[in-house]
Amino acid sequence: MVMTNTWSNDFAKNCFDLTDKVAVITGGNGTLGAAYAQAFALHGAKVVVTARRLETLQETVNSVAEVGGECTAITGDVTDVAAQQAIVDKVHEMYGRIDVLVNNAGMAFRAPGEDMPSDNFNQVMNINVTGTLVPCQVFGKYFMKQGFGKIVNTSSVRGFCGHPDGYTAYAASKAAVDSLTKQLSTEWSIKGVKEGFTINVNAIAPTLIKSPLTQEICEDPARIAPFLARLPMGRVAETKDMIGLVMFLAAPASDFINGQIIYVDGGCTAG
Repeated sequence: MVMTNTWSNDFAKNCFDLTDKVAVITGGNGTLGAAYAQAFALHGAKVVVTARRLETLQETVNSVAEVGGECTAITGDVTDVAAQQAIVDKVHEMYGRIDVLVNNAGMAFRAPGEDMPSDNFNQVMNINVTGTLVPCQVFGKYFMKQGFGKIVNTSSVRGFCGHPDGYTAYAASKAAVDSLTKQLSTEWSIKGVKEGFTINVNAIAPTLIKSPLTQEICEDPARIAPFLARLPMGRVAETKDMIGLVMFLAAPASDFINGQIIYVDGGCTAG
């Protein structure tokens, strides 16, 4: 078989290679953030984890060190432009490049829709939406100058379909992340063709993930039942279920994937 003239055996061989890539992970102090950090490190990447407080990041740094990886913690509020710019400047000073931004920081507040306090609604929207937009903007400008970069946002199946457990604020915020992902990918693809850069902006959209934060739901038969009823695979997600997609979206293998909301949901959104 004759391949097209753009075919490269080297690319095919190394399309999942993350060796020496520099990945920045917001919300690096959480269960998923720590898992992403370890996975990137195990695949040879240099990792930077961020959050508002340094002490909460140390456990992640230690866990990466235990597997022989390189991980640095830098503090910074995801809603603060100056703080995110300081992170970019520091990482560039350390490594001279940034390849991947994983927007993992986020929060949830559950209450019945009719009783959702506006302050809590606004807080969720601020952290989940503004806290995704600001890093995208700051890192996006860096990627434009550098010529390339990949952004992986964190959405949820709740951005696509509702749920009866008080997700008004969370669902609205993740729907906004979906639209933000599509909009930035479109704008920056068109601009990139004109100006000579490539930025991929995609989102991972999981279902309920078993973690310390969701323990009260997972261990309550009444509350977990509606989730399981909409999960054809019969279980909620584990942390390990999220790793493959994030690695893929950071690797060269996904170079032509842009503006996509990809569900890791055990079939929840399939029907």
